[in-house]
Amino acid sequence: MAVNPVALILGAGPRVGQAVAKKFASQGFKVAIVSRTGTNDKTDEGFLSLKADFANPETIPPVFTAVKTEFQTAPSVVVYNAAALTFPPIEGSVFSTPYEAVAKDVNINTISAYVAAQQAVSGWETLPAETKKSFIYTGNILNVSILPMPMGLTLGIGKSASAFWVGFANAMYASKGFR
Repeated sequence: MAVNPVALILGAGPRVGQAVAKKFASQGFKVAIVSRTGTNDKTDEGFLSLKADFANPETIPPVFTAVKTEFQTAPSVVVYNAAALTFPPIEGSVFSTPYEAVAKDVNINTISAYVAAQQAVSGWETLPAETKKSFIYTGNILNVSILPMPMGLTLGIGKSASAFWVGFANAMYASKGFR
């Protein structure tokens, strides 16, 4: 078991993702960050930088394997910060968005996050019971409020669907101390 806990940040862009990674590092966590531009090497900050395309959910399990290999333990904290939206090609026309774009964005906003949660829970089963375990899905207001902006269609679909499974999983796993 590693001395320091591990945080895995999926969707480690230059704003929220990087800030979250730095905060966990300042709290003593070993940190792995994942983005489309990952280097599969260490960053100047000492973070493990991995590359994945969340439009393809099959890229998620190898990320968890790489983190376990590098740090010799599963991450106890997983932050899913990736998101996607597609602007409708015809302004103001929600249904001008091609279904392929909807599917890609749902993969990023929901399916890959779900696969990450599966992987997180599987890894948590290997951690000591006293280890705090958390899956954090970053969001916005679109899971509780419908804003009449066509550009938010695919993002809102994903955030709403993910809010359901995250809440459901929280209820199902609370007794195990998984959050």
